[in-house]
Amino acid sequence: MDKTPLVKAPEPDLGGAAIDTRSYHDAAFLEREADRLWSRTWLLAGLLADVESPGDYFTFEIGRESILVVRDAEGSIRAFFNVCSHRGNRLCEAPLGNVDRLACPFHRWTFNLDGSVRGIPRSDEFPQGLPGDRLALTPLRVDTWGAFVWVSMDPDIEPLLDYLGDVAPHLDPYETQRHVLVMDETVEWHCNWKTSLDIFSETYHVIGVHPEGEAVSDDVNVQIDLYGPHSRFISPMYVPSPRVADGVKLPQMLKDYLASEGFPIDTYEGDTTTVRGDVAAFKRQQSSETGLDFSRLHDEQLTADFHYNVFPNVTFNMFAEQFWLFRHRPHPTDPNRMYFDRMIFNRVPEGERTASTRAGAVDLFVSLDEEQVSGRVKHVSYRYGERSSGLLLDQDARCLAGVQQGLQSRGFKGMWLGNPERRIRNFHAWYARYLEG
Repeated sequence: MDKTPLVKAPEPDLGGAAIDTRSYHDAAFLEREADRLWSRTWLLAGLLADVESPGDYFTFEIGRESILVVRDAEGSIRAFFNVCSHRGNRLCEAPLGNVDRLACPFHRWTFNLDGSVRGIPRSDEFPQGLPGDRLALTPLRVDTWGAFVWVSMDPDIEPLLDYLGDVAPHLDPYETQRHVLVMDETVEWHCNWKTSLDIFSETYHVIGVHPEGEAVSDDVNVQIDLYGPHSRFISPMYVPSPRVADGVKLPQMLKDYLASEGFPIDTYEGDTTTVRGDVAAFKRQQSSETGLDFSRLHDEQLTADFHYNVFPNVTFNMFAEQFWLFRHRPHPTDPNRMYFDRMIFNRVPEGERTASTRAGAVDLFVSLDEEQVSGRVKHVSYRYGERSSGLLLDQDARCLAGVQQGLQSRGFKGMWLGNPERRIRNFHAWYARYLEG
């Protein structure tokens, strides 16, 4: 498939029953999710760029499990549970690095990069012997797609591309491998991971949580497509919401937004009926100067947020110049907390490895540090309230903390979802299939 399809997908019948939300706060569901969801799906573990050379590794935490991804001496990418087969200690404590062997800091057992045992101190003192097949690191399924490494704990899971279904060919034209990471952070939020996933699955909340955004994007005329467990919405940008539109006049905030991108707004004579097409033409004209290749993208992709959910816990906000990757991870013991991973990638010209912090209109609500544009961006971790995540995410996090409390009220009878929220309903239909076994 050369370009992303724009046609709307057929609608399945999902019913209209209220959604039971016990799984959002009942600790028993953490175990059920560990046993029946995280262990049976493909999970986005990390970046292909972080395991470019032999010995490069990174770790990925999901619930109670830590997973180690490493490129071995022959150049193959491997994944193992990040646990020593001797006494259960974590093998790699640093989240990212390069090694010539895997060494346990507890008793200095060492393993080759292919997971086989390399060395055991005082090996003659094990009367039961040291069977290599028993003591080698436990492998996981691992594969790559786009700019990412994916893992699965299920040895019998379908191939990755089959699992991703429509999502992979839809996103291929964005060429994620031609983007450079410019932000990498994890925030501990005061909500369940599904509470977080929900808010990014619909634009219905914009009216209450992000009123500023109504001047620069249409949160009403949003196309929703369901692709099995995965889904997308297409939210038009560069046009105000019909709730705040003043005829065909451009709102001042939209004018400011366009000016921040270098669009010639001072001399522009168009209005809301023409601006999206004119912005697309402007971006294509500018692409020859910036070196950014948009040839595989429709004009709609230059002027809309193409937002994809990959079941169970990944969301992509795709723009022409940039994309955002959000990963919603469970806290290992507390269903009322979760880890929100945010990575931002900027498109760069062919062959380049650094990116400008200026990457288009989406920067309006994102602040990137200048020192983070060369080499591997440093990963930052913090708890909700310790620092700002930018206007939009601060608004989301504040709202989600209140939602998480309300979901546990005796007065709450379950989520009553409308058509704009049917991606959430679709998620729960598939979530139930996995948890019911």
